[in-house]
Amino acid sequence: MITIIKNARIRDKKSDIVIANGIIKEILPYSTDFIPENSKIFDIGGKELLPGLFDIHSHGCMSFDTTDGNGRKEMADFLVRSGTTSWLPTTMTASREALDQAVNQIPFPNFGPDIPGYHLEGPYISLKAAGAQDKRYIRLPDLEEFRSYNNVKMITVAPEIDGAMDFIEKCGVAVALGHTTCDYQTACEAFDRGANCLTHTFNAMSPLHHRNPGPIGAAIDKGAYVQVISDGFHLHPSVVKMLYRTFGTERMVIISDSVSTAGLPDGRYVINDAVTIVRDSHAYLPDGTINGSSSTIMDCVRTAISFGIPKYDAFKMASETPANCIGLKKGRFEAGYDADFIVIDDELNVISSFVKGNLIK
Repeated sequence: MITIIKNARIRDKKSDIVIANGIIKEILPYSTDFIPENSKIFDIGGKELLPGLFDIHSHGCMSFDTTDGNGRKEMADFLVRSGTTSWLPTTMTASREALDQAVNQIPFPNFGPDIPGYHLEGPYISLKAAGAQDKRYIRLPDLEEFRSYNNVKMITVAPEIDGAMDFIEKCGVAVALGHTTCDYQTACEAFDRGANCLTHTFNAMSPLHHRNPGPIGAAIDKGAYVQVISDGFHLHPSVVKMLYRTFGTERMVIISDSVSTAGLPDGRYVINDAVTIVRDSHAYLPDGTINGSSSTIMDCVRTAISFGIPKYDAFKMASETPANCIGLKKGRFEAGYDADFIVIDDELNVISSFVKGNLIK
């Protein structure tokens, strides 16, 4: 079946997008006469079409968490309504049994955003930079354990812990450095051994210091990707703009790092026996530790734009760039790429979403 999205405004051009089997086949100038037989037509009336957003770091929303696997439809519905057409459900540091249960099931079948696989944030991280991660389950890298998990596309690792370098070199998925106290030289070696990204840059890692540039300096020198939570809370606007100017649209990846409280109002929540407090739309542990984000990736794009980052650059860093980070053909209006799109209005509200050419909302 051929699908045609007609009368789509892409930048300043009206276009018709031809889709076959969920993949862009060709992009043509808009024509009222172009209505092929036996095709499914979606005329979006000249509204703006953008590549769908790809969140490679999101732990959940709407009171549900990706690690326990409950609320899959509720999470999928909320995310796709919010403009997330692809995501890597991101697990927290947990027991082997809990991670096995999370990732060895078929992810979110037949509805909502496309899920190429999971992102394991831990458990092979530093006890000294645990942040909101559960220290009881932090452990040393174990290739045998890791290879028992299916559907994993990315893992966050602290490169300074015993066995990390060998793991990075052999694990076979995208590796992000995070929850780490590593120095510059250690991070450089990790990038040389195969890591390609920093997890939530500046948060839960050694700082960028003028005599010890740490993992951020190493990422600059090694051309790595950097995940950035641009919600206006985790990083000062000046720091977000600094990362944008340093890494550019090719290497800066906007993420949400959303947790189960995303989409919920301010309040105190007990989810999976853990207390999270949402105040001013930000999530905290009871001791005041920041506990991820309560924002969607679309919220983070809007906030980045409000900081002065150009609109189309912000959208690229939340679509094409994260896809490039893990080696997928998403986020571009080009033949051969996944037909994942969002329709937006002039105020950057999401009107509808397409996943692999299927209208979801």
